Amino acid sequence: MYRLMRNIHLGLGLISVLMALVFAVSSIVIVYRPLLNTKPTETETAVTLPADARSAPRAAALALMTGHGLRGDLRDIQEKDGRVTFHIVRPGEVSDVAYAVSSGDATIKTKRQSALETLVSLHTNHGFWHEYMPSNLWAALALFASLGLLLLGLSGIYLWFQHHKERVIGGVLLGFSLIFGFTALLLTRLQQ
Repeated sequence: MYRLMRNIHLGLGLISVLMALVFAVSSIVIVYRPLLNTKPTETETAVTLPADARSAPRAAALALMTGHGLRGDLRDIQEKDGRVTFHIVRPGEVSDVAYAVSSGDATIKTKRQSALETLVSLHTNHGFWHEYMPSNLWAALALFASLGLLLLGLSGIYLWFQHHKERVIGGVLLGFSLIFGFTALLLTRLQQ
């Protein structure tokens, strides 16, 4: 049993290390964002929507996605005084679209993030209900990596417990780690 658990522990560590590094680097970017130069590059494009795409924001977004290479989730649809605005969002890129329903004249303002900010977008991406399939795939990878890291910890505790001479110091370190982790979690929740 010990050899099987050791192999599981090693395999889970090797599989989960890349995802853990992505989350570690993006966490550092989130904390030190003011010190980093992570400003997006912005472009603006003017287009005219076809008549059949003007009536509904979803149809307009689909026309822009197929005709102008925009990709991502459709979000924040607002209609007011004959103008429609919405965002097409994917990790690392946000396109703000505004168009007049009557004429179909549309403005697309696209912000492309740096690689570091794209990692932050991946870090904060949540849920499995995205229209943009790569976001759903990323969410599945994050879920499997999270489960893998939990199993890595449990298998590590099992392996540690099998070393009878190291149980006391290991128990002290494990207890300290749990207290530190829960205290840090509590303090971050109190700050929000």
